[in-house]
Amino acid sequence: MKSDILNQLQKTAIFKNVSDDVLADVAIKASTRKLAKDEILMRKGESGDSLFMIHEGWVKIVTEDSKGDELILNKCGPGETIGEMALLDGIPRSATVIALSDAEVLELTKDVFDEILEQRSDVSLAIIRSYSERLRFATTYIEKAIDWSQKTAEGDYSFAEQTQPLMQNAGSDNDKATQLLSAFFAMVRQVKAREDGLKQQLEKLTFEIDQARRKQEFEEITGTEFYANLKEQAKTLRQKRAQG
Repeated sequence: MKSDILNQLQKTAIFKNVSDDVLADVAIKASTRKLAKDEILMRKGESGDSLFMIHEGWVKIVTEDSKGDELILNKCGPGETIGEMALLDGIPRSATVIALSDAEVLELTKDVFDEILEQRSDVSLAIIRSYSERLRFATTYIEKAIDWSQKTAEGDYSFAEQTQPLMQNAGSDNDKATQLLSAFFAMVRQVKAREDGLKQQLEKLTFEIDQARRKQEFEEITGTEFYANLKEQAKTLRQKRAQG
């Protein structure tokens, strides 16, 4: 069993370049955990006492908006590490992690993690690289959200069909951000639908106003003395023609 864990550790981003003797020690102290689809691995606000390395399957990192609706911040798959932030800063979990599919993860407790960081500078460096990658992705994510917000404000919804299935593998940070901004796409579609509805209401109201204005103008004209005299003259003219 520990040999299986050792093989799994060798495939993770933070341990792939660590010596076999260190990995063997970590394998003894690590444990395997299986997740069913939609199972919660960790919750936002919980204290963090362990980190997880994904061996199989995918998970999504989520939070909630002001209405309580789910907002997907990221997704992680085989070889990626999650949950180490709470171990480093001692602050409760910043997000909830949910399995997107059946998954298997390796769990490493805080005590073991702290011991590794003290003894292995290469592991610390790997974690720094991991944070750097996440920061770059977060920058891309924010840039796209701002760009699309500006387009939405201008009435440009051309990007709204770019959404992709969440489980589809992303080839770049840009593609991944596009996949994960599903809540943003839903909001944009709601805005567009509301705008289209307002346009229809405005067109209907404009038509009704025009109809009412024409009716009022007609009544104003037909109610004048000039119109009455003109009508009487036309009647007299018709009678003369009929007698004639």
